[in-house]
Amino acid sequence: MNVRQLSIPLSGHGTAVLTLPQPVAPETLGMLEHALCTGLRQLQREMRGAASDPGQIEYASWQTQQPVTARH
Repeated sequence: MNVRQLSIPLSGHGTAVLTLPQPVAPETLGMLEHALCTGLRQLQREMRGAASDPGQIEYASWQTQQPVTARH
C-alpha cells in the first residue's frame, strides 16, 4: 500500500504527522477534515475544563454541525 505523510510543524512543540493511504478520494478528504476539526474542538473543550460559559457551549455546538464543503 502506498501512503502519504503530512508533517505539520507545531511552532516549538514538535510535529504532528498524519498518514494517509493513497489514493485518497476528495470525499474522504472532506470527511477527514470534518473529523479532525471535530476532534480538535473537543480536545480544546477538554483542556479549558467544564467552566465554559453557556453561550460558548452553544456556539461550539453549532460549529460542530456545520457542513463540510469541498475546497479546490
